[in-house]
Amino acid sequence: AQSWSVEGSVKLKNLFGYGDIWDSSGSYGWNQTTEISSGVSLPRLGRLSTPLTARVSLLSQDWLKFSSYKEGLLGFSLGLFSTRRHDLLYNLTWRTLTDPSHMSSKSIRRQLGHSLQSSVRYMYKLDKRDSQLRPTSGYAVSSVFHIGGLDPDSRSLRFVRQ
Repeated sequence: AQSWSVEGSVKLKNLFGYGDIWDSSGSYGWNQTTEISSGVSLPRLGRLSTPLTARVSLLSQDWLKFSSYKEGLLGFSLGLFSTRRHDLLYNLTWRTLTDPSHMSSKSIRRQLGHSLQSSVRYMYKLDKRDSQLRPTSGYAVSSVFHIGGLDPDSRSLRFVRQ
């Protein structure tokens, strides 16, 4: 099986003198998958004690080679709370599903059109290593809890992931 992709990214650090990090990335795959993403991270902003992180992403996938639909996702994520061990992140994604071949299954046809997904992700991290770059002793553990379907749309995907 052959595959190829082209990927690129740009990262700018301390652009405005606040310890800010601005990054953008993009990729294009052989199966007509395109992804573009941009984000910002501000370690301290004004009197906020938690770092501010935000990201916007656009994903387009052409599944016609394997199935009969195309999918587009436009997402926004915002870091609500972040400490050394805890992270809380809010995600909002707008999904567009189309069937240009008009040959999709009933389960896909029920999902056609626009939908909105709202979710919250919590991550707990515990790092007891002697060095983060080259550890020789200790351990690191992380656990992610993801709750989706917080929006009022009855067609939205509802899930809890651990």
